[in-house]
Amino acid sequence: MTAVTPEQRLAASGFDLPKAPKPKGHYAPYSCVVSSGIKLVSISGQTCRIDGVAMQGICTEQVDLEKPRVAARVAMLNTLAALKLACEDELGQVTHLARLRGFVRSNDGFTAHTAVLDAASEILAIAFPGLSLPARTAVGVSSLPDRAWVELELDVHTLPDSSPMC
Repeated sequence: MTAVTPEQRLAASGFDLPKAPKPKGHYAPYSCVVSSGIKLVSISGQTCRIDGVAMQGICTEQVDLEKPRVAARVAMLNTLAALKLACEDELGQVTHLARLRGFVRSNDGFTAHTAVLDAASEILAIAFPGLSLPARTAVGVSSLPDRAWVELELDVHTLPDSSPMC
């Protein structure tokens, strides 16, 4: 059987979507607006949490990039889980990947932010092979919630629907 949905493509590559993360504060997990037949969905910042526990670390010049890259993959899977919630459980509704913002917890000497965030972009490429990768920002920050390695925000366009969620 050929993997036809984003979820099936991820599973075939060894990645399973977790349950949608619950906000750790007073904010919505996503926001969406429909205008001119386009539905724009913005996913709130998602960190690299597994079962609610953040993968902690800080990127330095000496750090092995594999740990923060794994964290970036986990953060993207959490982001996609929140997106799936916004899409009424159908990631196949995504029609355009607009913007990915990535924040990497790092010291001032670290310069490989893009190498870390490439791991998150690779997850998008697996899930949505027919779509172009989004515009992306890679920013180093000194602090993230619960000392997480990475936090991601994602903006996408989806098929417009009559969802009362937006």
